[in-house]
Amino acid sequence: MPLLVLVDTEARDKLMVVRIPDEVRPVLALIGRVAHETGMTAYVVGGFVRDLLLGSLALDWDIVVEGNAPQLAKGLADRWKASLTVHHRFLTATLQWKPPTPAPAKVRRIDFVTARRERYPHPAALPEVEPATIEEDLWRRDFSINAIAICLAPHRFGELVDPTNGCTDLQHGIIRALHSKSFVDDPTRIFRAVRYEQRFGFRMERKTLRWLCQARDESWLTHLSHDRIKHELWRTLQERAPRKPLQRLHQLRILPIVAPELRITRRRLGWLERLTEWLEWFGKRFPEEAVEREWALLLPLLPTAEAMASFCERYQLGERRKEEGIAFLRALKRKPPRKPSHWVWWLNALAIEAALALASRVTLPSMETPWLCYFTRWRFVRPDISGNVLKAYGVEGPAIAFGLRVALAAKLDEGAGAEEQLHRALNAVRRRAKTADAL
Repeated sequence: MPLLVLVDTEARDKLMVVRIPDEVRPVLALIGRVAHETGMTAYVVGGFVRDLLLGSLALDWDIVVEGNAPQLAKGLADRWKASLTVHHRFLTATLQWKPPTPAPAKVRRIDFVTARRERYPHPAALPEVEPATIEEDLWRRDFSINAIAICLAPHRFGELVDPTNGCTDLQHGIIRALHSKSFVDDPTRIFRAVRYEQRFGFRMERKTLRWLCQARDESWLTHLSHDRIKHELWRTLQERAPRKPLQRLHQLRILPIVAPELRITRRRLGWLERLTEWLEWFGKRFPEEAVEREWALLLPLLPTAEAMASFCERYQLGERRKEEGIAFLRALKRKPPRKPSHWVWWLNALAIEAALALASRVTLPSMETPWLCYFTRWRFVRPDISGNVLKAYGVEGPAIAFGLRVALAAKLDEGAGAEEQLHRALNAVRRRAKTADAL
């Protein structure tokens, strides 16, 4: 559906009602009605409205309430039997549904926020808030395209509230900050500006770009905690096409400030782009397997053991991730083997994220290759004999693992059956023992 552009506001608001999908309209109307019955006015704002105007639907909603957001959220949580989390300091509450409890209209999360003004005690700090009107609330937001609301009150349902002319900016593909101190008050907006610009194919308005660069040059990013920067980096890596915002952050000289370990080159960004395709394929093929997309996408950008260790320390990723990353760098130096068993020894020792990062050095093939064979078959193969079988033949200690490895190789490489696997394993164990005795 094309972007809504009507001069007649009454016709525009009626069309907005039509635009709201049938499966979510009753839920939004209920929120508006319950708020109205308790003397409040509710609005859906931000990404839901922006994406609706652009022709898509977001299933996480932000509801701004002129009144008491936690009180409204509690009433709805009781009605829907949803879990409720209240943040009194920020006048907010969150409703969440956990399977198997069905959420209304397939929504899993709704954030309720009291319409508010914000005051930043100092740049890059978390804000102090106090209740305000919807117009004041919208003016405190990051960009005009996120400062559009739809009223949910029964007598105004579908009415657009757009004090910052966000609809016009959406129409022209512009990212516009709402005041000159926007990136100073909250430097994380730098990352969001880049994400929106690249996600939608928009461009930053000239003053907004100048304010962003001023905040960068005045080192306001260094006032952010590593946790807040990590959150924004991870959100960037979660984008459908993360290459674009990463490239833009590098071009704007943001990445060298927050993650100097990352090496951004055309070759490595191409590698990352291929990895994105591999991750999408793997997620569809093996939806039950947990893969941390963000960690996987970082691996091609961390070129040395020193960079790997430094990045993991900077963002407190832990010793396990550091060891996985260094193991990945060692595995990179090896050429792909020939025998299926050697593929298994090579890749099973790695985290699945590292194995996928290795695979993505080549384009995801449409036909069967050793890479696809490994992910779809070889890594799941087990020998047809067990350690107990080898014990029954007198095999003990570390020799059991060695024997099972020989049996697995016989099965993978030659299709040997259980009897032949046992024969190969026992012979290999005996030869090994003789060699050890001779030494």
